[in-house]
Amino acid sequence: MIAADSVVRLAPGVRMQQDAARGGWVLLGPERMLVLDDIAQLVISRLAGQSAGELVAALAVEFDAPVEVIGADVLALLNTLADKGFVRYG
Repeated sequence: MIAADSVVRLAPGVRMQQDAARGGWVLLGPERMLVLDDIAQLVISRLAGQSAGELVAALAVEFDAPVEVIGADVLALLNTLADKGFVRYG
């Protein structure tokens, strides 16, 4: 389970790209694809080697929102993506 001190990254073979046909962003992995909403795209685009907690703190400042609210949503998203094999953490 991803925690605040976990460093999250895309899993090997997974990439995020724009999909013109769908007019949005997708995660592509071996034999699978996930259409992203705007929030998921934003979170994934910010995965840059920092911990999940650092990412949450930065988003809370950027959007002037409570860390507790942002944190719950971001960790839920990242855990779902990990369960589906799109991200890894350590």
